[in-house]
Amino acid sequence: MDYRTLKILNRRILAGQCLSRRISGPGAVVRVAEACCGLNSQDYLESFSSFWARVGRFQDSDLTSEFGPKRGLVRIRTVRGTMHTIPSRDYWIHLFGSPGYRRFLSNYDRIAKRRGIGDREFRVRSLYEPLIDHLSGRAITANEVTQFIVDRLKHHGIRSKMKLHRGWSSQATVGPSWTGIGEMSNLGLIVSAGRKGSETLWASTEDWLKTEKKPPNPEECYVDLIRKYIENYGPVTRDDIVYWTFLLTKDVDSAIESLKEDLTVENFGTRQEFFSIHGKPKVSGEPPEVIILPEFDSLLMGHKDKSRYLDPRHLKKVFWGLGGIHRTVLLDGFVGATWKRKKTREGMNVEVTPLRGLTVGEKSLIESGFDDYSRYVGLEGSVLFKK
Repeated sequence: MDYRTLKILNRRILAGQCLSRRISGPGAVVRVAEACCGLNSQDYLESFSSFWARVGRFQDSDLTSEFGPKRGLVRIRTVRGTMHTIPSRDYWIHLFGSPGYRRFLSNYDRIAKRRGIGDREFRVRSLYEPLIDHLSGRAITANEVTQFIVDRLKHHGIRSKMKLHRGWSSQATVGPSWTGIGEMSNLGLIVSAGRKGSETLWASTEDWLKTEKKPPNPEECYVDLIRKYIENYGPVTRDDIVYWTFLLTKDVDSAIESLKEDLTVENFGTRQEFFSIHGKPKVSGEPPEVIILPEFDSLLMGHKDKSRYLDPRHLKKVFWGLGGIHRTVLLDGFVGATWKRKKTREGMNVEVTPLRGLTVGEKSLIESGFDDYSRYVGLEGSVLFKK
C-alpha cells in the first residue's frame, strides 16, 4: 500500500478515534468510549491518559463521575477478554458479543471440574446468587468477594486450594484457586465499580445498570459488536476484525455475511478486502503535530495491520514480548517514538526513545506535549531523548 493511501487511512482512523480534534462538553468521556468501542482499562489508572488524549481540558473527575449506578460508563471484560471502559448503554452488546461469553465460559467449566468446584448450575445457585444478594445496593472489594466465595465453598464442604496468581501489573500473590470473579463477570452478574485504594470494587450488574430494558438476544450481539467496530474503525479487514474481537473466524465470517448489505468493500490497491459501513461519513482532517498515548491505547490495539500508524520495521520496538506495548508518541499521525516515565522527588522524568531521526522542531513539539501531560498529572517533568 502506497504512503498516500496509508495517510488517508491514518487520517480517517485518527478522526474516528477522537485524536484529530479533542471532544469537549457534557458527556465527552462517554462519547469517546463509544467512538473507540471501549478503551482498554486493564491498568485502570493508565487508562485515564487515553481519555486525556481525546477530551479537551480533561480531569480525572470527568471520568470517575461517569462510574456509578445509572451513569454513563461501566468497566467489564470484553474484547480480548481484558477489562475495558465502555458506555453503559452498550453493556449487553459487549458482554454477549465478547469472547468471554462466547468462548471462555466453557473454560471455567473445565477448570471447575478439575478443581472439584461443581458444575455451573451449582456455582450459580450456591455461590454466585448468594453473593448477589449480599451485594444488594453496595459494592465490595475483590478480596471481600473472594472471601465470600471461599466461605460458601467451605459451607458446602469444598476446600478452595491455594494457587499462584499473577496480576497484570502487580507482583504475583498466592490466593484461593477459585474466586468466581471472572466467571461472574462473563455471565453478566457483576461489574467493576471503581476502586477502593489499590483494590477493584465489584457491584451487581442489576444495581449498576438499573434499567427495565430486557437484555438482547445473545446470538445477535456479536454481530452488533462487529458492526460497531467496523463503523468506528473502518475500513478494516477480516483479519483486523478477528484480531480486535478475539472471536472465532467462523463467527466473524457469519457476522460479515449478516452485515453484507450494509458494508462497503474496497481493496486500496491490495488483494485484501476492506470493510466499512455504508453512509459512514468519511471524516478526516490533519491531527495535532504531537499526540502522546499511554500503554494499550485503543489506537494501537485496534488493527492487526499496524501499518496505518506504525512503520512495520519498528513493530518489535513498540510491541514487545509477553503482550507488552510501550507508550507512544505520534508525530504527524504516525508513531515516531516510545516513552517511559519515572517519578522522582522533584516530579517526573520522561525518557523518549525515537524510532527515527528527529528534527529540532519535532523535539521541541514533543517537549511541549509533555509539558501539557505534566500539567495534567500534576508533576513537574523533564524530557530526555535517548540516542
